[in-house]
Amino acid sequence: MSPIGAISLIYFSSLGPRPSALSTKRISTWKISPIFLMIFISFAVPAKASLPTGIDTLQVSTGFLASKQTPPPFWAWANQNGRVPNQSSSSFFTRIRMNKNSDTDEKDFDWCYGVDVTARTNSSQDLIFTDAYTGLTYKQFKLTLGRKAESFGLVDSLLSAGSECYSQNAPTIPKIALSTNGYVEITDNLAINAYLAHGWMGKEQYLKNAFLHEKFFYLRLGGTERDNGINFFVGVHDIASWGGEGKPSGFKDFINVFTGKGGTTGSIYDQQNGLGDHRGTIEFALQQKDSDRDWFLYAQTMFEDGSGLRFWYPGDFLLGVSMINKDKQSHIARINLEILDTRFDGNSHTGDLDNYFSNFEYSGWVHQGYAIGTPFVPFIQTDNYWYAPLNRVQVINAGIIMRLTKLFNPRVRIACIQNFGSFSSPLPENQATTIIATDITNTTPIAKTWALTQQIALDAGKTIHPNPAIGLTITKTID
Repeated sequence: MSPIGAISLIYFSSLGPRPSALSTKRISTWKISPIFLMIFISFAVPAKASLPTGIDTLQVSTGFLASKQTPPPFWAWANQNGRVPNQSSSSFFTRIRMNKNSDTDEKDFDWCYGVDVTARTNSSQDLIFTDAYTGLTYKQFKLTLGRKAESFGLVDSLLSAGSECYSQNAPTIPKIALSTNGYVEITDNLAINAYLAHGWMGKEQYLKNAFLHEKFFYLRLGGTERDNGINFFVGVHDIASWGGEGKPSGFKDFINVFTGKGGTTGSIYDQQNGLGDHRGTIEFALQQKDSDRDWFLYAQTMFEDGSGLRFWYPGDFLLGVSMINKDKQSHIARINLEILDTRFDGNSHTGDLDNYFSNFEYSGWVHQGYAIGTPFVPFIQTDNYWYAPLNRVQVINAGIIMRLTKLFNPRVRIACIQNFGSFSSPLPENQATTIIATDITNTTPIAKTWALTQQIALDAGKTIHPNPAIGLTITKTID
């Protein structure tokens, strides 16, 4: 059987049967089906199978996560684009990933696509599409349409918990996006990275069918040599929810959102502060490159309106530093340390609080129950998709990737998360909740195209009972 035939069978098999409280037999069948699907794949796809034209990579995974409590520990579900359900203590899943990349080195004009779908148990949503997009590239420009997992901001791409306003925590939002293909060189020492997107937030929002507006612009100064020199980065990332049922949503309104103006058709709040619910980050980074290791230092400050753009006032921030070790003989491959502090509010010096990640017309900065911004800020859900953020946090987050043996090269993460309530209901420092979230994840190659990923996670603290979890995933890759 061809890989495409195997995918088709797995995909439709994953659709059912759906778990039901009235049928334990159906639940049992659903829970063990991923294992049988993976066994089927092992026989359906030969070990030396070649992919047909139009598929660069095919990857099939199946596995489970089991924790002592609900929800699972922080690192078991955070920053996974909503793939891991947080409504139950355990789940089984089957995941299929397939894609074609644009060949920008050989062709001026090319196309691309990506599919990443997960079938899972013990969740209100059996199927979740992380990727479901198609795109066109022309030289250094790219146009994509659909859902696509993306990493935003000047942060460590492997160990960071993500940018303050847009991490990889929530399920992907369908968009149409026009962007440069990464950094595009203008001169030998100047490059730009730009992005403009229009998205659809869906019906699982307090204000139904709102739009997403997103744009960023980054500058990179310095040369392009990989093992020598210094690069300086600076940029702005602006995001807004706007439109929706009963709200202005025409082209002129889009222009007002793009420029940050209030217009004349919105509410008094919109007219005074800018149409829609805006937020974003001002970012800086410094990269020092050498033959044996690179250093990457970065800083972000967040804004919710025009006052927050005055980044020279002391206030909230994300600071990070990473060391990337290029010596393949070293046992340490990468180290990252981050400090996040949102206790002060970027506008607190004026007495008019910004109240991060919240808006009285659009509710919390949430998509399908998951925080779109940093996963360290939790939300309390009430009726009709209203989300209230506990947005005063102080976090120290550290991570390391190790190279020990062929079979054991773990990624270790530990975060100390202190929550001081919200700006509307702050907690005194002696009443703040503290959680220590730890995680060890290791991927072991067990054959040429097979790998076994093991994960152990634990949440602990004075105000919670220890919550351990274990996860196993087996993956077959063909490329």
